[in-house]
Amino acid sequence: MDYNNFDYEKLTQVFTGLDERYANVFSFGKSVQGRELWCAGIGGGEKKVFLNGAHHSLEWITASLLANWCADYVDAIKSGGDIGGVNARRLYSKCTYYIAPMINPDGVELVVNGLNPNNPAFESVTELLDGQDVDKVWQANINGVDLNHNYDALFYEYVEIARRAGYGKPGPRRYPGVAPFDQPETEAVRKLVLEEEFPFSIAFHSQGEVIYWSFEDKGFVDIGRELADASGYSLDTATGISSYSGFKDWYLDKFNLPSFTVEVGMGTNPLPFEQFESIKEACYPMIARCAELV
Repeated sequence: MDYNNFDYEKLTQVFTGLDERYANVFSFGKSVQGRELWCAGIGGGEKKVFLNGAHHSLEWITASLLANWCADYVDAIKSGGDIGGVNARRLYSKCTYYIAPMINPDGVELVVNGLNPNNPAFESVTELLDGQDVDKVWQANINGVDLNHNYDALFYEYVEIARRAGYGKPGPRRYPGVAPFDQPETEAVRKLVLEEEFPFSIAFHSQGEVIYWSFEDKGFVDIGRELADASGYSLDTATGISSYSGFKDWYLDKFNLPSFTVEVGMGTNPLPFEQFESIKEACYPMIARCAELV
């Protein structure tokens, strides 16, 4: 599989090709335009870890990372090899990973494959772009809602901040929507989390090579240090407009359980694919370390 320009079709190919003996592939919902929100459960252990990526469409490389991890992990389980410096079979027996690589498949489709005139949202997206290039600015879902500001964690405080900053209506980025979870993608994530009761989660974004560990007065800095040690990334706290109503913020606020935002790579989104191998080199050991931290 070519993990460059990783879109919904490629994700579907990877997930439908996973060996069913080791990977339970299922859809936990649909996007606005009806694309399946794929998740793979891989493992036989009682511990659970939830990993997700591509809330933001310019950050499709996080979907590449997580889908590639799934494929490599299943291959390592079958062969008895290692992944992230850990024996895959031992990892499989200790922990079950639930991996949802692409929370925003409609937005990724716009960025990777362009705005097709046959897209039912062609006119509305064109209007929201206002002359900007979709593959340079579009982070939102097809409705122009930034999914990583659509979670119930100081949501209405963020609505006012976003309005003052010029993000008070649908657009390519930062607009939070009208109410928490008013988009099908975030509502599907909410339901999955409530059903499975994951004790640990990471949302992958790009860029910065940094791990955000806290929200308000909640956070698990010691676990964050373990992730930083495994990856070589820096540990930090989010500030300003980025520090409200995200997945990690909601998880910490509602459940008071370990949750982190990991910003992979360095540069301008979308990151050049030349960074993919170095991103894997940093993140594979960190993902494997998660099984020890639940």
